[in-house]
Amino acid sequence: MDMDSCWEALEELAGASSTSYDEPTREEIDRWCNLFGYVESEAPDVIKEFRLDLNRRRLTNDQWDTIKDDKEAEGHDRETYEHQLQLSLTQSKISSRPRAYDDQALFVFKLGPPFADIESLQSAVGVLATLKKGLGEEGDVDFAHVTGAAKRAIEDWIETQSPRPPRPTFIRLSQSPKDLSNMSSHPTLGINSSLPQHRLQDKQAHAPAQMEYPVWYLFYGTLADPETLQKCIALPSTPRLVPASTKGGVLRNWGRKYKALVDGPADARIDGFAYLVETADHEEYLRFRETEAYEVVRCPITLEGGEEVQGLTFRFVKQEDLDVD
Repeated sequence: MDMDSCWEALEELAGASSTSYDEPTREEIDRWCNLFGYVESEAPDVIKEFRLDLNRRRLTNDQWDTIKDDKEAEGHDRETYEHQLQLSLTQSKISSRPRAYDDQALFVFKLGPPFADIESLQSAVGVLATLKKGLGEEGDVDFAHVTGAAKRAIEDWIETQSPRPPRPTFIRLSQSPKDLSNMSSHPTLGINSSLPQHRLQDKQAHAPAQMEYPVWYLFYGTLADPETLQKCIALPSTPRLVPASTKGGVLRNWGRKYKALVDGPADARIDGFAYLVETADHEEYLRFRETEAYEVVRCPITLEGGEEVQGLTFRFVKQEDLDVD
């Protein structure tokens, strides 16, 4: 998912209403019920959520053309077959993926009945949410940002209500998690920061802090290209990247074209480029670009010339998806 796709989807949702949304046709509902066993009342919501899922895998035109005749003979159209692939992928990974991975995912939904505002959401369900403003066809629109754990709690609450209120349309925002502890060095590249020796001593502060800006980042992949970085965070001019390195990690390959930084020996050196991220907004753009396949972690950075700073980098978390060496 890139930032343009993300914001286009949010703008579409901001301007949408229950009457303007392109509802599934009768034929589409019947097809989904017949193929997947959904009941008629739930199928429209399932289809709607599937279509708004920014992270779902899509077949290319060539891939679909190759199997189209066989799949249509089985009752599929392109959309239902993509849904079948999604279900198969989910089932194959569900046993190996930790629950916390989904719990920390970020979702956004448009506030409206039964949750008119953040306060009513928190009062009814007891979950934390962040208010975000958007602009729709009829003016300002309020969105709630929630974690995957909060999303599940909202869905469970709705199921207990009678009559059952409308179910919000959740859009998953694939963003690298950032949760820097103020009690220990966790998370730090190449270090098991849960061990006692990495906890705070004598009120020392582990740097960088969660909301510390500007902050140095070490880039080792596509973000190390100045033009790519400029486009990602919408800079007016080409950014200055400084040759730099860190220790404690190794680079692996992901998807045969992406670099993935994972923990390594303490003396393992990674060369890259450092950049001073000035604002939280710029950092958020970077986290959206890297997606939840990565997490933000602390790391020591040695700049060209020998200066050492405490900074951050993106560590790969989806170990099961790494290419086999």
